[in-house]
Formats: sequence, structure tokens, C-alpha cells
Amino acid sequence: MLSESLMKNLNVRGLCDDSRRVKAGDLFFSLPTDGYEVYARNAIAAGAVAVVGENVAPEGLTSKWIQVSDVKGARLEAARIFYKDPFAKLTCHAVTGTNGKTTSAFLMDAMLTAAGHKVALLGTIKNKVGDVSVPANLTTPGQLDLFAFAAKAVDVGCTDLVMETSSHALHQGRVAGVRYRSGLFSNLTQDHLDYHKTMDAYFDAKKLLFTKYLADDGVAVINVDDAHGEKLYSELKAMGKKSVGVSRLGSADADVKPAGTVENTEDGLKFDLAGFAGNTHFETALCGDFNVDNVMLVLSWANAVGISKDAMDKALAEVRVPGRFEKVWNKNGVHVIVDYAHTPDALERILMTARSLCRGKLSCVFGCGGDRDKTKRPIMGEIAERLSDKAWLTSDNPRTENPADIINDVRAGMKTEKFEVVELRDEAIRRACAELKDGDWLVVAGKGHEDYQIIGKTKHHFDDHEEVVKAMENV
Repeated sequence: MLSESLMKNLNVRGLCDDSRRVKAGDLFFSLPTDGYEVYARNAIAAGAVAVVGENVAPEGLTSKWIQVSDVKGARLEAARIFYKDPFAKLTCHAVTGTNGKTTSAFLMDAMLTAAGHKVALLGTIKNKVGDVSVPANLTTPGQLDLFAFAAKAVDVGCTDLVMETSSHALHQGRVAGVRYRSGLFSNLTQDHLDYHKTMDAYFDAKKLLFTKYLADDGVAVINVDDAHGEKLYSELKAMGKKSVGVSRLGSADADVKPAGTVENTEDGLKFDLAGFAGNTHFETALCGDFNVDNVMLVLSWANAVGISKDAMDKALAEVRVPGRFEKVWNKNGVHVIVDYAHTPDALERILMTARSLCRGKLSCVFGCGGDRDKTKRPIMGEIAERLSDKAWLTSDNPRTENPADIINDVRAGMKTEKFEVVELRDEAIRRACAELKDGDWLVVAGKGHEDYQIIGKTKHHFDDHEEVVKAMENV
């Protein structure tokens, strides 16, 4: 299809598959879609040296057109050539699942760093190359952006790449060209059904990490307390894949499980693990059953890839994850937690943890995102009603939907009047904080680390953390 000599003759200075981002000297990849002619002409007008596509060249572009049978295959080949095959020089680790990916990725990065590795990180909250952080736009970027990021990581001396790997990226083949040395599976609960349509299709997309992209000698580390994880673990074992099953609940089939009781307080976790050699006592400031799952999963991974106990302990002592059960306020006898929980399972886990620690009343501020899976809205309403003493229903990122319609969808799952509707999110946070008394807890859920709110198609600055601090100044 494409060769190094051809790209050299074309004087290719960059690769692009989005006509809006083309720069002079780019080789443009025209994916088969309606309007491809317009995109191709726009790319040439913006300075692309040539267009690679499966279609016949549009009129007037013959001299600038390279026709191939598989444009995605050609794009991958060009990326390997142009970026000098960076994934062959990095040890790549991935974590996938509905919830827990970000915390797990932060822990993996911290443990590798504590073990002396130079690490690049791709995730929901931020992307990082060594010690330099850059904003994250997608959990897993497009293929060309992914290759460019990996090449930069190699250039600055990184040895490892830790990635949150989304179901969309796996299904769309964005990670083609990567061979993971390890893959972690946290759980699978309802989310993204606007895209995948069914839970089976959602699971099949996640499973690709282990069946298509994990190296033959790579290791899979799987939470077998999750029904889909248990199924995946059995399938991979039957395929002869090296797999480690992890169970907080003590499943008989698991390779790693707690040895005794897990001490879970607002100050953090203390526990021992069965399935490790030597000293198996661990402590961390992270708290909640969901974080027991995350920490056990990553510790099992670290053990499988040869990270020392000292490095594990150092990472557990130092790691902090913005917007993940983040204690924004714990003065004057009240606690306010900001968390990214935006799925039914995540909201339930956060509220159950807060409920177990709360001495007074528990309240919750949350909404649901617009232009996304609508079926989860009433489910989240039922969870908030069942687990909190009072819910404040408000806007999340309404996008192009009417916020009132989203809130009504949430209310459909609620049977009592244990809620107030306050459409403006800052006002909801302010009013919820004003009602807090000694021993009370408030969970502000849905946006976590995000510092924006999308209304219509416009991003506005909005930070739950900042709003809580302002609201609590006079409480």
C-alpha cells in the first residue's frame, strides 16, 4: 500500500484523517463516508500533499490521489513508518471497564514510577509524558494522535505507557498497532448503550482488548466479582491466556483475595491479600469498597509484572486521583465528596460508601448528561432516592437537550418526594451545602474532575470542587 520511499518522495511532514485539522505537508486519509469528496478537496486546499482513499479519485484530484483497498490499513502502515513504530519501543499496559479505569491507571502509573520506570499516561483526566501533563480530550485518542503521543513518549525516554482504553476505541480499532503486555478489566455496568445498543455488544467491545490486542505472552488481570469479568476470566483461561482472577468477595476461583477483614474508614483502607508471596499488608488513603476493587486489581497486576512491594507501598501512600471520591470539605463536622460517578453502578457504589461512613444525614447532588444513554436516568433516580436522605436533581452536561426533560427522566424512577429540583447546578450545590449539619455528608456526583459544563454546544467554565468551596465558606 504505502512505503517509506513513497512518503519520502511526497515529502510528508504529518499525517491526518480529519480535514478540519490538516496542515501543509500532511498526508490525508479519506475514510469512506458520505461527503468524502468535500473532505478531500478541503484537505488539498489546506495544503495536504496527497489523499489516500478507497474510492476513485474525484474529478481534478487524480494527481493527488492514492487509491488503496483498505484505507485504515494504509493509515496504520503510514503511522508505523512516519512515527518509527513507537509501540515496539514501549511496554504498554491497558485498563478497561465501565468504572474504576482512572483510579486504576493513576495507581499503575504511580507504581511503575516508584519502581524506576519513566511512564507516559493516557486517560480521562489527563495525559502525561514523564513529568509533563497535558489536557485529555478523549479517554483513548484517535489512532494517529495515539501514534504521535507514543512517539513523543519514546523521544523523551519513556519506557512504559499506561492507557485507559475505552470500548469505543476498541470497537473502532483506534488501538490497532498496539500490543499490550498487560490488560486489566475492572467491571461492566450500564453505560454507552446509546452507542453499543446492548450489554452483550458493549462486553464484546471490551473483550477485544484481551482477545485481539493483548500480546500472546501478555497477562490479563480481571475482577471476577463482576459477572462479565468472571465470564471473561473463564474464556481467557480456556484459550490458554495468562490470567489472574481478583476477588474482593473471596471467590473460590480467584487467584487473589483478601486475607481477613478489610478495614474501611474515612481515613482509608487497610488489608492483607492472599495470593501474594511475602508481606501482604497494604494501606492507602483511598476508601470505599469500590476502591478495594481498584486497589486489589492494580496490586495483582503489579505483582504479576514484577513490581516490588516497596514500590507498591510508595504508590499507595502518595497517589491522589482528582474527582474520584475527592474529599473537598471535611471541616466543621461535615463532609462533602466530589465524584465523577455518572453511571448507575458508580452512583450506587459512591452513595453506599458514603452511607457506611456517615453519622448524620446523607444527601446527593446529581444530574445526567444530555444526548447520552437515556435508559440509565430513571435507574439513577431510584438509586439516589434509596440511598440518600435527600437528592438534589440538577443539570450535568445537558448539551442540546432541555435540562428539565433530563430531570423529568430521572424523576420517573423515583416514588417519593425525597428530592428537590434545582436546575442550575451551582445553586443546587449552594443550597445542598447550606442544609448540612454536624455529621452530615454530601456527595456531588457526575462531573468529578471536569472544569466545564456543556450547555447547547458550548463549554462554560464550571468546577464542582470550586463551587463546593465557595458554598461552604459561610456554612
